[in-house]
Amino acid sequence: MYRNLRMLTAVRQFNLTIWLVILSTFAGRFVLFMIWPFLAILLHRKFGLNEFEVGIFLALATAAGVVFGFYVGYLSDKLGRRKIMIAGLVLSIISMIVLGTADSLLMLFAGTLLQALARPMVEDPGRALMTDMVQDRDVKDMALHVRYFALNVGAATGPMLGAAAGLTGQQATFLLLGAVYGLYLAAAAIVFNIERPLQGSTMAANFSLGDVVRVLRRDNAFMLFVFAGLICSIAYGQIDAGLVQYLQQQSVVDIATLYAFLIGTNAATIVVFQFPLLKLTAGISPFLRAMIGVTLFAAGFLGFGLTPVEPPFALLVAMFILSLGEAILFPTMNIIIDRLAIPEMKGSYFGAFSFSVFGFALAPLVGGSLLYWFGGLVLWLLMTFFSVLVALLFFLADRFSERTV
Repeated sequence: MYRNLRMLTAVRQFNLTIWLVILSTFAGRFVLFMIWPFLAILLHRKFGLNEFEVGIFLALATAAGVVFGFYVGYLSDKLGRRKIMIAGLVLSIISMIVLGTADSLLMLFAGTLLQALARPMVEDPGRALMTDMVQDRDVKDMALHVRYFALNVGAATGPMLGAAAGLTGQQATFLLLGAVYGLYLAAAAIVFNIERPLQGSTMAANFSLGDVVRVLRRDNAFMLFVFAGLICSIAYGQIDAGLVQYLQQQSVVDIATLYAFLIGTNAATIVVFQFPLLKLTAGISPFLRAMIGVTLFAAGFLGFGLTPVEPPFALLVAMFILSLGEAILFPTMNIIIDRLAIPEMKGSYFGAFSFSVFGFALAPLVGGSLLYWFGGLVLWLLMTFFSVLVALLFFLADRFSERTV
């Protein structure tokens, strides 16, 4: 009862900026998950790319966004979160228009690259801005949890309702996502004019990029955490292109429907269990929580490798187990970053952690290559091993930590 009261009290302290980021995250993911996971199928069917070529296509675009993400984090400290987010939203709208109208592989790549550059301009400063707006630790943590909850509500309902409306996997759906980003831009212009962060928007005016790099390099706990996040991203990234191509390789007749159910199971599990799991693990340190979450990842990947795709019930159970781990792990990772970060460099810390997202750039290439040359069993067994390795790295990062996390 006491924990429920603390959670409710924290939510009541959310301001307009926090709610803007939360609601916009929901709307963006609602539409994004109607189309983005199916980009691999579009590349295969419309442009004739094989699994390996799809992996290279997605990896190149995502890698550019990851490298850019670190600089974006630094700029958000230097110039202010709001300016970077507004620029990122404009670029997001442009990228969705290009993706929605592209009729050549070159144009599709250009749109994918623009989207990869725009995403860290919106999401990384957005997470940092939420915690800039309040001082209470419980409110900061709850804001990050609710944002992740909203993300998964959108991911759970988007594919299902999109399939019912005939929008799932359709290229024109990118234009709908562009309209959502347009609404986000309009709302941000209004809210940012009303509220100002407690700590100001030029917190790192005296820090050069070299200063930031030197501080981060000396933070052993954070660097280990980033490396663990990189390996984790490679593994979890298989839920997108890797899983879709695995189902395609297994000759599943209606891939779009089955994948929509799997992603729906993933997101719905998080929606239902995230806050009960938060209450259950409230007395556990964030690093230990992260270790529990990634151990459940390992169990889920092992299930993918050892169960048949027809009928799909065992796959759904494996996805459920993996999703329980995600409900614990990913909100906790944001909390760990926020607590490890030097307040004046919070944007840089979130941006530096985007290097771990390079794993998502490598994931299509790793997954596509393993599927193409070795098959699904090797793919899922290797991802199981990666998950166990990440748990070990989290343990080491916790031991190296010099600040209370």
